[in-house]
Order: sequence, then C-alpha cells, then structure tokens
Amino acid sequence: MEKIKLGLAAGLIGLASSTANAITLNIDYSFDSNNFFSNQVRRDIFEAAAGFYETRLGDNLLAIDSAGSNQFNAIFDRPDTGAEHTINGFDVAADTLTIFTGGRNLSGSTLGFGGPGGYSLSFTSTSFFDNSVSRGQGDGTRASVEGAGAFDFATWGGVISFDTGSNWYFDSDVGTDESFSGFDFYSVALHEIGHLLGFGIADSWNNQIVAGAFTGGESVASFGGPVALNGGLDHWAEGTASGGRETNFDPTIGNGVRKHLTDLDLAALSDIGWQVNAAPVPVPGAVWLFGSALLGLMGISRGRLASA
Repeated sequence: MEKIKLGLAAGLIGLASSTANAITLNIDYSFDSNNFFSNQVRRDIFEAAAGFYETRLGDNLLAIDSAGSNQFNAIFDRPDTGAEHTINGFDVAADTLTIFTGGRNLSGSTLGFGGPGGYSLSFTSTSFFDNSVSRGQGDGTRASVEGAGAFDFATWGGVISFDTGSNWYFDSDVGTDESFSGFDFYSVALHEIGHLLGFGIADSWNNQIVAGAFTGGESVASFGGPVALNGGLDHWAEGTASGGRETNFDPTIGNGVRKHLTDLDLAALSDIGWQVNAAPVPVPGAVWLFGSALLGLMGISRGRLASA
C-alpha cells in the first residue's frame, strides 16, 4: 500500500471552559490564481474541514484592529506562488483566524503545505501590541523571547497550499466513508489546518517534548504515557494509533484512506492551549510526508506533506 506521511498533534479531548467563545475560521481564496478552488466541491470540502474545528475549538481571541499609529502587517508565503507577501494594516475579528488557501505545483511529492503566518507591527498602544502578538492570551504564548515556558498559542491565521498535480479524491459528502482511489483531500485539509493551529510548530508544543516524545498532560492521559514523535519532532511517530485508529497527525496517509482526527489528535491541540469541546469524534488507505518548520517570530511557520 502507498502511504502519505502527515503532520499534526494528537491528544485527549479536554472540556472547554464555559466562557470560551467558538472559533471562526475565515477562509480567503483571493490568492488562488491557479484556480485550484474554482470547483465549488473543493471549497465545500475545505470548508467542511474548517467547520469540524469550529465545532470543537473554543477560546477568547481579541481582535486585531489596525488604526493610526498602530499597524499590524501580516506576512506569509502566497499559497499560489510561494512568494513572500505582506498585507499592511491587516485586521482580524475577535475569535477569528484567517486562512489564505490556494493551489500550486509543490516540490517533489508534496501534497500540502501550511502553518501560521508571520507579522511585523508598529505601535504606540501596549494593548494593541498584546492583541496583535498574543490575541489577548498574554505571556502564555511567548513566555520568553525564545518561547521557553510558553503554554498557550495564538495567531492571526496563516496559509495552506495544496499540490495542483496530485491524484486527489474530492468527496462530495465527507459525512460518509466509502472506498475510493486517490489521496483524500478532506484528510489532508484536516491535517494542514492542524499545523496552522500550532501542531508541531507552536512554542507550547516544543516546550512539552522530552527525549523525542510529547509529554503534554492531555496527550499522556489519552495515550497512556508520553507519545513518541517522528524524527522532525513535528508529528506523531509513524503508525501512532488512538482508539484503534491511526492518527491524522502521524506522518503518513495511504492512497484510498480517510483519516479523521482521533482523541489523541484533539488532546494535543488542548495541550498546545486550545479549549477543546468534548464532543463525539467521527469514526470511519505512494507514501507522502508531512513536515513543518518554524521560521521565527517575524517569519512564517508551516507544515509540509511530501512523499517518502
């Protein structure tokens, strides 16, 4: 069987605080010049993957409102070209993340590439700085300049690119699981959105890695002990299972296979700092690799899926 390697976090589902607000993922297709999403079915699938996270994640993210001497500039690699792009005076509504998505010919056998975006800013207001850098989550997202001690995660959003030349399976009804051929676009979309949410990338992820294993409390409780990671320390180890199913956030996915998020995957998001609602996880086969890289505070973080 051919396999795809995926990158994402896993973990036990924690109860969300009653004061947490639902998170909205705002999908922006304006950088899709290659028309990967010109087909409405593809948009529907991607938005279904985003919708899954919207039903499971809660938090209290403050708005980013650029005005006057307080200006937030979003920096990211365009999903359609890979070229660095800056949007000056960028705004994001409260409890909202913006995802720029599109398609391009990715290098090698890469299926998808995604992660949180970078930024630059000028400010005179300390509250604007906090809203912009941590969305009101405070020093938990940046306990030190190097991120040591961080226990939370916040971002304005980020970018996800999909390979235009891969043999995709676009399912018109992701609510059912059936036999198919190709790489399941829904599974890959779930995976890459997970990277954008900090799986394998956030300081609060890296601060919980000990001796090649993830030691976040929710994940340990779900898995029964520290969870082994892949060599890049940005995915579960190959074949990691939760509840009898292979995780979405391990490094591979097979041709003809659908991967829902497991309890372990969701637990990792809780350990990163998201408030995860305890709701039922849906139950449901060329090797490709998901990777992720953090380019720094002012840079662009992203995760990659490529063939081995």
